[in-house]
Amino acid sequence: MKQFFNVEFAADTTFLKLATDVTISMCRLAGFNDSTAKDISLAVDEAVTNTIKHAYHFDRTRRVTLQFTITETELTIDVRHNGKPISDTEIHLPDMEEYMKQYRKGGLGIVLMTRIMDSVDYGSIAGIHYCRLVKKRSQQHAH
Repeated sequence: MKQFFNVEFAADTTFLKLATDVTISMCRLAGFNDSTAKDISLAVDEAVTNTIKHAYHFDRTRRVTLQFTITETELTIDVRHNGKPISDTEIHLPDMEEYMKQYRKGGLGIVLMTRIMDSVDYGSIAGIHYCRLVKKRSQQHAH
């Protein structure tokens, strides 16, 4: 059994609340508790923000698509866009000790996403780029 749900919106930060609200609803549908649903929505918020900021450079005429897939074993959320793809050099987890010494600000989104989700992957298919966030469902969540 697979269930799909897509939502598309303008690449505008005013739609972040919509993205997180839809994510929380989909998490509940997948059987996650409110605390986990809020955590997952935070990871989605970060991925969408990164897309708007880095892939589209705040171009509100562009579109972001969230695709939710619920299977027996996991919830997968693809944040899709056709902007600038993320490069391998941009995907790195900072050394937290060095980060704190330098009093840097920002750049912790990928760390946050990897701590919340079971996996975070990036890729492209036919010119559509994605950040794929996966959270495993426990046996009690599986229907």
